[in-house]
Amino acid sequence: MRRWKYLKPLCIAAALFLFIQFFVLIHLSSDQGDADTHSHNGKIVVELLQKSWTDSPLFLLEPSILSAVSAGTNSKEDCVYLCNNNKVITFGIIGNLSKTLSLTVHKLRQDGFSAVDSSDEHPDSLTKENRMPVKITTHIFVQHMKYPEPTIHIVVFYNRKPGFLWHSQIQIATSDIAFGSTAGAYEPFNLQKKTIDNVQLHVPSPITTFLQQVPHSEFIECNYARAEAFYLKNPRDKSEQAIHFQRKARQLISTAQKVLDGLGIRFWISSGTTLGWFRQCDIIPYSQDVDLGIWIKDYKPEMVQAFEKAGLPLRFLFGKVEDSYQMAFLSGEVKLDIFFFYEDDASMWNAATVTETGEKLRYIFPRFKLCWTTLLEIKVRIPCPTQPYIEANYGNQWQTQIKTWDWKSSAPNVRHNGYWPKDQWEKVIQMYE
Repeated sequence: MRRWKYLKPLCIAAALFLFIQFFVLIHLSSDQGDADTHSHNGKIVVELLQKSWTDSPLFLLEPSILSAVSAGTNSKEDCVYLCNNNKVITFGIIGNLSKTLSLTVHKLRQDGFSAVDSSDEHPDSLTKENRMPVKITTHIFVQHMKYPEPTIHIVVFYNRKPGFLWHSQIQIATSDIAFGSTAGAYEPFNLQKKTIDNVQLHVPSPITTFLQQVPHSEFIECNYARAEAFYLKNPRDKSEQAIHFQRKARQLISTAQKVLDGLGIRFWISSGTTLGWFRQCDIIPYSQDVDLGIWIKDYKPEMVQAFEKAGLPLRFLFGKVEDSYQMAFLSGEVKLDIFFFYEDDASMWNAATVTETGEKLRYIFPRFKLCWTTLLEIKVRIPCPTQPYIEANYGNQWQTQIKTWDWKSSAPNVRHNGYWPKDQWEKVIQMYE
């Protein structure tokens, strides 16, 4: 075991070195010869790949080609889409359906291709429930010995709970690959056959829906090692009350997801719910609420009615849409807080209102984007990068469990933001039983 501890980093480094050399070969080969001479190589290589491929169906993923196909560009030439001098053409397969992938890669080598495949541990095998790492093939790079350009990049997708497609990250020093600079999460899609440059290829269906997901697909795995270290210092709460809250929180997030997805409103887990995910890959059992964030620009007036129709009565409504908006709903004894986020040039912020005084509070965050993760086996968005978001809200000691928290003063990023005029209180401070 001790020997493997030191050998593993060397093996990883060696694999990365091979990949770098592989891509150096791509760039060297791209400088040889006239581009027009090789313009039809894409079609030739794809046809040769199809003849050699004996595994689960390959489907075309290359965004530039899919976009052109979807747009229906007309041309009298016999090769338009596959002959546009791409250095890399991306395909995908569903890894769960593959039982002979290693044999297929071996056959490719026999048929005149050089092939390098990457493997990693399946994330679902690293959770606290499993702890038995399972190796999976994640990416395959293929070059034909006679036609070294384009390279074929095959992304291996895996079905994961609660029903989404995932691919891993691969660290290669090139900007030529369209998939793999980060891990990715996608909604499941069907495949349809399409004739592209007189070649029958599978493509995701519908193409436009798939392409819309690509820029927003980044997936961040929860850090199970960090969670395990946290629980070594803070034993997991296995009380009936904690288990009950976890179950209720999961139901509440699931219901909110159905409501907001139905309205086409993006949301992410926020505040204490994000802290629970980041620190312990779970909900914080003593928090007794669920926190979500929504861009104010995505707000829709029918939200309240939709939540109440789903069985979540409105608890309070603070502020105005144009300033410091916040709302909360109830599911039994568990509260769902929805914080609306505003943007300025340097930061993003959400707000709160002190009902007794009408004081307005602002919580300031560094700018962030949204990525995907899973919490309680639900695919949800998170702010990313996540740690600056956590540190803004909870400081550098976020690893320490704090059960007494004053939302008006404990957060390092809270700022006084004036008072609501008393003649507006009736509209900006609405409480419901």
